[in-house]
Amino acid sequence: MLRNILIAPVRVSAFLGKEIYEILREPRLVLTLILGPFLILLLFGIGFRNQSRQYRTLFVAPEGDSLSQQIQAFGASLDSQILFVGVTPDEVAAKEQLRRNEVDLVIVIPTQALESIRNNQQAVFTLYHNELDPLQVGYIQYLGGVYAEEINRHMLQRVTAYGQSEAVAHQDDLGAARTNATALRVALEQGDSAAARQHQQELESNVSGLELGVGAGMTILSGLDQTSTEGQSTDPEAILAQLSDVRQNTNALGQIEDNRSDYTVEAQTAAKIESDLTTLDTLLGDFKRIEPGVLVSPFRSETYTVASVQPRVIDFYAPGVLALLLQHLAITFGALSIVRERQLGTLELFRVSPVSATEMLIGKYLSYLLFGVILAGILTVMLHWMLGVPVLGGWLNYGAVILGLLFTSLGIGFVISLISRTDSQAVQYAMIVLLASVFFSGFITTLRSLWEPVRVISWLLPVTYGIQLFQSVMLRGSLPEPALLGSLVLIGLVLFVWAWLLLHRLMARR
Repeated sequence: MLRNILIAPVRVSAFLGKEIYEILREPRLVLTLILGPFLILLLFGIGFRNQSRQYRTLFVAPEGDSLSQQIQAFGASLDSQILFVGVTPDEVAAKEQLRRNEVDLVIVIPTQALESIRNNQQAVFTLYHNELDPLQVGYIQYLGGVYAEEINRHMLQRVTAYGQSEAVAHQDDLGAARTNATALRVALEQGDSAAARQHQQELESNVSGLELGVGAGMTILSGLDQTSTEGQSTDPEAILAQLSDVRQNTNALGQIEDNRSDYTVEAQTAAKIESDLTTLDTLLGDFKRIEPGVLVSPFRSETYTVASVQPRVIDFYAPGVLALLLQHLAITFGALSIVRERQLGTLELFRVSPVSATEMLIGKYLSYLLFGVILAGILTVMLHWMLGVPVLGGWLNYGAVILGLLFTSLGIGFVISLISRTDSQAVQYAMIVLLASVFFSGFITTLRSLWEPVRVISWLLPVTYGIQLFQSVMLRGSLPEPALLGSLVLIGLVLFVWAWLLLHRLMARR
């Protein structure tokens, strides 16, 4: 008993020395463990671009509509997010371009915007997109609001440049002007030139007040009207015209002579002033019925999607989780397959047996593909029937993506297994691939956020193709994109040939 207690530290130190020796005699493993994750994080830090995405934007507006041109010009300050690609009057064709991913955003300019504003309604910008990412959808909705507010701000800057912001300062002056105009007409009809001159002077003062109050206030809608091509006399223009007539007629009565027997012409002019002021009061009443909120913010935006479904957050990330799990399982199984046989000595038996490298590799591919399909079925049951994640594109297309992803991922695993010397080394290589997949596949952030040279790493990973293909089949209900599926299978074939060459050389030794 005492002897065992004394020798225990020696045995522990022997195992400790052995493990240290194993680590030191595997310098590649040490470099992989230390430099691998660091290098991946470094490349991700270099490649990630935290910049606002530019949306290729197509505007839908009637031909020759100057209001649309003004609105596009007003949004120029958002050029870091909205990339102008043109204007079309055909909304249906614009949506088709959006579905084909030829543009990222379609903005429909509101028609009859001025009529909507005068009817106490906001003119609506309609934004269409083809995004599935809930975060991107939320950002587009936010961008639509910002764009509308930017237009509102420019519109207000345009109209406030014409004068004062107070549009109701005319009320007292208008009532006094109508009173003095009536008194002026009565005095002229009675031949009282002295009283007529007094009322004319008071009327002139009232008109000056109206020009300051009403004239400045009318620029709010008058500035909007200047962007319209309706070609008809609008309310602000009529109000300003009436005010101009009142001023001219008031000035015309500035010299009323004494001791005349007939002031009929002057009385008719005063009656015309009365009529113009009455009309002006009616027009101003229509103008004042517009609520301040509509007047200050005449435009707003609404966002819609042309995608067949608007997924939940869990729906959007489910294809990525599925692709990542299937890739990692296939790579791990493949990575541990041959390296263990080498360690257990069974590979020596295969060398002297009639089994060829091709037969051995195909057999392993078939067995692990079958096992991977079973695991994929279990995961699909969990995602589709338990969590309610949709599969809109058909089960055959879904299965084709699974087979392509497993085939290519197994290729990576077998190559790792053939270049590894120990189980731990193979596992570490598999973990490096997993870490790279998390950062560079588009699982965490979109590929657009990566610097293009670093993005090459993304397209070397099967999970990158798997995520996009699963999203298309499961969430969009479309066929697998031939270019993506073909590229995935092509990478798998290259890995198969590479693994076969390594295994053939390994089994041909001695």
